[in-house]
Amino acid sequence: MEDHHDLQKAFEKRELNSIGRHKERADYDKATITAIIREAKIVHVAFVDEDGMPQCVPMVGALEDNEDGDCILYLHGHPSSRIYKRLSEPNVRLVATGTILDGYVLALSSFGSSMNYRSAVLHGYTLPLGSIPGEDPEKEKTDAFAGITERTIPGRWEYARKPTPTEFKGTAVVRVVIDSASAKIRTGPPADNAQDLLNPDLTAAVWAGVVPVHKVTGTPEPTNYAGQGPPPEHVRQL
Repeated sequence: MEDHHDLQKAFEKRELNSIGRHKERADYDKATITAIIREAKIVHVAFVDEDGMPQCVPMVGALEDNEDGDCILYLHGHPSSRIYKRLSEPNVRLVATGTILDGYVLALSSFGSSMNYRSAVLHGYTLPLGSIPGEDPEKEKTDAFAGITERTIPGRWEYARKPTPTEFKGTAVVRVVIDSASAKIRTGPPADNAQDLLNPDLTAAVWAGVVPVHKVTGTPEPTNYAGQGPPPEHVRQL
């Protein structure tokens, strides 16, 4: 029997987050889901605005664990933006997704061709900074700001100048409590059907296999006004 601690390592499988198609690709493990969101860096956030219209916006997000073991997604934007005006309210339901392309899967048929990928879907609700009794909203915002920066460009928060009061005021942070999530992952070769595999003309004429996709960074390109020495370690690690 799993103990309580083990159960906290995965999201409860519910109707909202259950994978219906290809259940063998489903994963509800918190560590797996967090790793996908952190590697994707950009999440697409969907919600219904104040006019009842569905919206989906790409945003930079940082997914963290609080001391209670809850997953918290921090998003940032401009205070006057339409998305912040809506998401600054408490208990607004939203969904955020992150996807990483790992390869092109080329089958003998166009129907069977696919992609290898890792995707995560987060469901949650907004919890404005400072809304918890005893919470310091300025400290929470600073910590969130630092977390978003570090998840985007690790090492940059401590290396570069910190935000000025004007910059701090001009940046809004949205806190989202994630109460349900799932990942879906495809790996491996194409799943060609048996009839195609037994067709020698088809297998002789059509190339099938996987073309892996890897994300790589290029050579750092410095500006003409800042330090001209070698890039710092955190830049070389990107």
